[in-house]
Amino acid sequence: MFQDAQAFTRETDLLAGVAGRAAHSGNLGAGLLLKLLDEIDYGLMLLAGDGRVRMANRPARVECTSGGAMRLQHGRLDAINAADQAALLRALAAAQQGRRTMLRVGRAAQAVDLAVVPITNDDDDDSSAAHALVVIGKRQVCEALSVEMFARAHRLTAAEGNVLQALCNGLEPTSIARQFGVAVSTIRTQVSSIRLKTEAGSIRDLVKQVAVLPPIVTALRNEPAAAWH
Repeated sequence: MFQDAQAFTRETDLLAGVAGRAAHSGNLGAGLLLKLLDEIDYGLMLLAGDGRVRMANRPARVECTSGGAMRLQHGRLDAINAADQAALLRALAAAQQGRRTMLRVGRAAQAVDLAVVPITNDDDDDSSAAHALVVIGKRQVCEALSVEMFARAHRLTAAEGNVLQALCNGLEPTSIARQFGVAVSTIRTQVSSIRLKTEAGSIRDLVKQVAVLPPIVTALRNEPAAAWH
């Protein structure tokens, strides 16, 4: 966590700065690209070889300011845990040599997987200009907002939407029945209705439909208000 509100705003402003400058620079292509990246529901960050953040989309900014597994320190991406930080630095060094790395940072519920991918500029012979793309994984298969969007698209009732969310959370019909205080037969009837409306052959197929939805942000996430306007 950041030590005070001023430090918090200063560091998050560094993340938003590139987006703000591109949006107001008259560079239509760059501005549209940054807006496009903000709509992808995976955290994406472009890092220089020393860890300096050159670009971060909205989900990445949220991740870095949530007090979870990573943070921004003096314009650089840091893992909060020392061992994770060492692994992150090794991954960035590997990217400088053209190698891809996957690693996990954080512990327990805060843990998140990262893919570090080398990005080179074919027009630049200076190897020191190499960058790394950091793709931040998700902590759960089916986001609640994605389930809600899917339910609306398939005209599920509110009760069916709740059952679908529970199925996506890995619950069995008997557990769902206990959770909602209804008979198992009621849940099974709702599951059959959901499968009919979604043309899913099984509960597994149904959950898969939700899990493979396009990773599009369906609503604005909680972000530090002072940092993003």
